[in-house]
Amino acid sequence: MSKLRTLFRYFVTPKKFHSRQRIEKIQRKGMKRQVRFVRKNSPFYARHWQGLSDDEWAKFPLIDKSIMMDNLADLLTVRLDVNHAKQLADKAEQNRDFSPKIGPYSIGYSSGTSGSRGMHFISEQEQASWAGFMLSRGLDGSIFERYKIGLILRANSNTFESVGSNRIKFSFYDLMKPLDELHDSIIKDELDILMGPPSVLSYFADIDSPIKVRKMVSVAEVLEDVDRAKIEQHFGLTLHQFYSSTEGEIAATCEHGTLHLNEDLMVIQKAWIDEEKGWYHPIISDFKRKTQPIIRYRLNDILVISNKVCPCGDTREVIDSIMGRSDDMFHLTKVDDTPELVVPDMIRRAIMQMSDEITDYIAIQKAPDQIEIQLKPEGLTDLSMAGFDKLWNSKNLQPVQIEITPYTHVPSATKLRRIYRQFH
Repeated sequence: MSKLRTLFRYFVTPKKFHSRQRIEKIQRKGMKRQVRFVRKNSPFYARHWQGLSDDEWAKFPLIDKSIMMDNLADLLTVRLDVNHAKQLADKAEQNRDFSPKIGPYSIGYSSGTSGSRGMHFISEQEQASWAGFMLSRGLDGSIFERYKIGLILRANSNTFESVGSNRIKFSFYDLMKPLDELHDSIIKDELDILMGPPSVLSYFADIDSPIKVRKMVSVAEVLEDVDRAKIEQHFGLTLHQFYSSTEGEIAATCEHGTLHLNEDLMVIQKAWIDEEKGWYHPIISDFKRKTQPIIRYRLNDILVISNKVCPCGDTREVIDSIMGRSDDMFHLTKVDDTPELVVPDMIRRAIMQMSDEITDYIAIQKAPDQIEIQLKPEGLTDLSMAGFDKLWNSKNLQPVQIEITPYTHVPSATKLRRIYRQFH
């Protein structure tokens, strides 16, 4: 039954949307059904929306990860023992066996890179439907062709096991194992599609990997331009991207490598940070998820809207990049001693102006007046601080101490965060 549902979702998922009117019609119908279902089956949302009609869903009070986790048992539309589920998920993390379920419901954890771990539940029906959607976005040919798909992930998922077949085979490569061991297995398996964190794919490029695949997809981490250029140049292909989180599948690239929002799954409202520059926090309302509904959920991620029209012809909204999270912003001080938030992109630009030879970096704000910058390769000389001087002057900031140190990150199960603040 699950494979039939996967096939059905694959065939009913449009490859392109050539009119905004069609997208908006899908969203209106989807949200109308979803709000009615969730209000009836989720005690938390029924309380949270009290006093507001279904038609006012676009103004429902926001939720975030902390609210979701504090109210998880009541937020679900089925009654599950959340404490027991946490025990099963913890045990799965330890023994690396991700098959246990609670009845027909799979359990998963987020990586917790933002400081707190999210938890998600998904039914077998939702898994099969999700798989059909992702295959429609991810395969570069017909679903009836043969594919070997490799997934380099921190944790395996029941989803891939359930939709695998004689034609489509999924292989899971556990990031808890040594990278050289994973690399050898990937070469031996002769994959068609390889999905993995950009820090790992970049590492493979660094070691001059002979991996040959038809398609390569960046997942699980923010894809930086420095990684994209390196990976595409080494492997001789367009690097694609799935932008997803515990809260849903938010965007995917088309054949041109352009990142389109999955507006046929969810409505994405904007909490503007800087409307002129196109920076915003997405507020997502997913009208497909049933077990653990996500409605008016504010993500910490900072997206950059694009004003370009993609040559693929798809009218789903395009984003230029995922800049980082709000907790990645640097807290600096202006010359008049007032605080100033600086988005990661400004730090990124200043670092890349330090030298044309930089191949990798990490920037950590250690204190209000101290930034550590790890650079790769080591031993770079004649580093320019012009980019930082321009940043201080343009925003009237007090200059801070910048310490250059060796690059320390080793690709592993720990997500790479290139720019982040280490103090509260």
